[in-house]
Amino acid sequence: MKQSTSRRDFLGSTTRAGVAWGLYPGAAWSKPPQHDAAGESPLDRRNIEVEIRRRAEWRVAQNRLEVDYYRIRRRLAYPLPLESLLTPTVPVATITDYPWATWLLWELEERVNALGWAAEWFKEDKYASHAARDLEALSVWPKYCQMAEPSLESAHAGRILWAAWTKWHWLSEPLREKVRAACGRHVQEVVPQAEAYFGSFASKQDLLRRPAPHEKLGNVAVIRIVGAALAAQVAADPAAARLNEKIRAIFGAILDLRTGGHAEGVGYDGYALDFIADWLTVAPADARREILEHPRFNDYLDESALLGAPGAVGQVAELSDVEPREMPFHFSAQAKLASLQPHPVRAWLLRGWPAEWVRADALGALRPIADDLKPAPPAAGAVNAHYAVVLRSGGEKEDLAVAMSCSNSPLGHIQKDNGTLVIGTRGRWLICDPGYQQYVQDAERDFTVGPAAHNCPVINGAAQDRKQPRLLRLEKTVDGARAQIELAACYPASAGVRSVVRNVWQVGTAGVVVCDQIAAESLQSVTYHWHGHPDAAWWSSDGWMLVHLPDVDLWFTSPQVKLSDRNIDRLPGSRGQLTLAATVELPKTPVWWVFAVSPQIPQLELSQSGQELQFLGKRFAL
Repeated sequence: MKQSTSRRDFLGSTTRAGVAWGLYPGAAWSKPPQHDAAGESPLDRRNIEVEIRRRAEWRVAQNRLEVDYYRIRRRLAYPLPLESLLTPTVPVATITDYPWATWLLWELEERVNALGWAAEWFKEDKYASHAARDLEALSVWPKYCQMAEPSLESAHAGRILWAAWTKWHWLSEPLREKVRAACGRHVQEVVPQAEAYFGSFASKQDLLRRPAPHEKLGNVAVIRIVGAALAAQVAADPAAARLNEKIRAIFGAILDLRTGGHAEGVGYDGYALDFIADWLTVAPADARREILEHPRFNDYLDESALLGAPGAVGQVAELSDVEPREMPFHFSAQAKLASLQPHPVRAWLLRGWPAEWVRADALGALRPIADDLKPAPPAAGAVNAHYAVVLRSGGEKEDLAVAMSCSNSPLGHIQKDNGTLVIGTRGRWLICDPGYQQYVQDAERDFTVGPAAHNCPVINGAAQDRKQPRLLRLEKTVDGARAQIELAACYPASAGVRSVVRNVWQVGTAGVVVCDQIAAESLQSVTYHWHGHPDAAWWSSDGWMLVHLPDVDLWFTSPQVKLSDRNIDRLPGSRGQLTLAATVELPKTPVWWVFAVSPQIPQLELSQSGQELQFLGKRFAL
């Protein structure tokens, strides 16, 4: 999604141009008040129905559609029913033509789906009447695109109409005809440009033969043509058959490119897959089979299932541009795929999410099968999540996981942060990453993509400027797991780097060891930035740093760096999380960092040569 601007609802404030903007809880859609023990109930049929009814009751009481533009700290109240695509003129610093309609359609889709499924399941007129009013209003919109070119909003509008027409029996015949007619107008508006964007091609091979095929295959392009295809199917438009063949080729090309590293991260990969999953339910049988049986198709499942924090599978690691709470579309995709392609890990993923985090269309897809899922967790050890590698002792709350970015993807949502790692336990990532990319040109953008944004080393003042890592080792060990990655080609020539090897050991549930071996023409300094969990409190003692949460303590240090509380900082642009910033001047490599999940400071001993370390009762050597 090209114009995304930032994310997350940290409590606190941030300053832009001398003005403090208050923060408030937010997400990809506005949420009803939370009920007690929200994350404790299993995602079974009964709790799905309870959650949909709760949302529908809240939606019935709405007289305005509240849209939380959490990325730019704006919250707008659109009048209901929404009879046209309204475009606010609220100013957004440094961005013209802000894509207001994307978040508006996310919210409208959520509202209609909550009411529509409640009407379908509970047969109550109050839900049907409100959903019908919204659908009638949507059916008369004079246009479905905010700007001249179709984008995400048109796809969501098309999908709302398609879902209502295909999934709900309570629609009256007059309303069904209005929906069908609206789909016809949607096709006329969107299809010509959606098709023209890709040009003329006969197969995925035609796409793959392009000099840079990835440039045509980002999430926005995929989503908008799928939205058009869904609308064309309802309208029985002749374009439907052409669009089906194009989507088959487009997504087939994407799957083939994944072998070489094509990815946008779990948030945006999952966003596109969510639309593909809907399309697969109406695609020709041979196209559906070809996609589902592709050897790279379940890469998407790996991203969703392997990157969750121990004990909170929905809290996916925020490496690159990823928003666990605000962009749960990857879960929606897996929910819709569960009927098409049963899989024990998919079932485990689906049973593990709190109902409040799940969009209403996913709850609708899950209800018929929720009680029949046969879950099995993914294996512990060392695994590849395709734009990151993961070392984990397991998936339970007390387990420990490390996820480290490792991707050569040319797509923009994957940042230049290879070797950056996050450390998680107790349902959180205690050492984390900003996890998004701020597009507004201010201090927050620098915090999210600048030299201090990640914990891969900054060498001689130079951060990474390209994505060319080389994975050297990924293996299970007797005590946990180990990964080793060569990062030299990720740095600019000005850094004078010859080799940068980051070694990471995960030691059961006890801790993590990181060792950076750096060789450069003239190694003057290496700087590190370790970001803590946004809710964590910090302390320093005897050269060790503490990241503290009520149920867990993480101590960490480097034996080669003299650390104190002076190293704890809140960097400009941070929404609340603190950072340990430290520079090693004229370092003698290797540089070691150790992390221990422990209520007290652990024992640590570095050998005189600096080549090996005793920690957590174990010896680590290069």
